[in-house]
Amino acid sequence: MRTRPFKSPAEWYLPYFCAGHVLFGYFSALINEGCLTYIGSDAFLKQTPYPKMAFVFRTVFRCSILMLHSAIIVLAVLWWAGRLGAVQWGALLGATALTLLAASFVVAILGGLAARFRDVTVALGSLMQVSFFVTPVLWVPDQLTERAQWVVRLNPLALFLDLTRSPLMGEVPALQTWGAAVGVVLLLGLIFFWQYVAIRRRIVYWL
Repeated sequence: MRTRPFKSPAEWYLPYFCAGHVLFGYFSALINEGCLTYIGSDAFLKQTPYPKMAFVFRTVFRCSILMLHSAIIVLAVLWWAGRLGAVQWGALLGATALTLLAASFVVAILGGLAARFRDVTVALGSLMQVSFFVTPVLWVPDQLTERAQWVVRLNPLALFLDLTRSPLMGEVPALQTWGAAVGVVLLLGLIFFWQYVAIRRRIVYWL
């Protein structure tokens, strides 16, 4: 069902909104916490040459565990709406794997960037507040005019939100969505490897 949210049945809109709100909160936490990955671990990094990626995975794991607590509410709402049986678990598993891979790259990239430029943390915090309103959490992309569709098409948060929310709504993401997500992950991977090779020995001196 694709229509204006506030004219949609509660059994459809509440799961749509709850899943979107929880997932966007997860993305926002990854970005905000990602900026503090190395800064918040300076005491460890200055004393012992720990593998840098250990702190990246710790951040992703912590944010994921917190998100799973909120996911219980999403499952409860899906059960109330009678949509729990329609969840596409296979697609959800694949979407989760891609999202975690992208999250690891993003956290590593932002951790190194924020270690060098401390204003990045504040700037991204403000940007995420604005991003909530241009990401289809409350509204449906089909509400936008054709000219305004670029708001969704160029928004990676909207891409991964659709990728992970669609299976919860009983829909399998389109092949175009899968392809775009894989492309974003590959791009993030290239940026990460380039950045990591360039700065891995400098991070400690920036803390």
